[in-house]
Amino acid sequence: MSEPKQLCWVDIERQCGHIVNQINDRCEEEDHNIDAIIGLSRGGLVPATIIAHQLAVREVLVHGYHSYDENTNSRDPNNTHGVMYQDVVYDLMKGLSGKNILIVDDLCDAGITMHGLTQRLYKKFHKGAVNFMTATLYCKSHSQFRPDFVGEYCGKDWLVFPWEQCKYCYQ
Repeated sequence: MSEPKQLCWVDIERQCGHIVNQINDRCEEEDHNIDAIIGLSRGGLVPATIIAHQLAVREVLVHGYHSYDENTNSRDPNNTHGVMYQDVVYDLMKGLSGKNILIVDDLCDAGITMHGLTQRLYKKFHKGAVNFMTATLYCKSHSQFRPDFVGEYCGKDWLVFPWEQCKYCYQ
């Protein structure tokens, strides 16, 4: 396995910019805007905030859903659906019917997290009640899920994001 690829803040801002450009192009074609953003905790929170500022979206929700074991930071091969630990579905049901929602994460690796969440949301909302779109800064080539908007497609490298490099995070 090769050395992890250390990403910097410039990389993050660049990928967020690519995503925003893609969103603006699609929204112009389809004549709609993003009404709210869901940031997937933890990795999707920073990009969700940056993208929200760039798109002037004020409503940002947090949803906790992951497919990695929190103790080993590796994927649990027995868990094919991910783990939900902070649920926004009821918040969504309160006032987002008929709106365009962007779900943001930092990485789409195998695609388990994004696939699991989108399937759950589609089951909870009647078809067309909420328009969900997905975005990730990076999407690995082997991912089974393809987000609507991607900053960059990447190979199999292990990516280390700037918010994971903080020396105070690992003391």
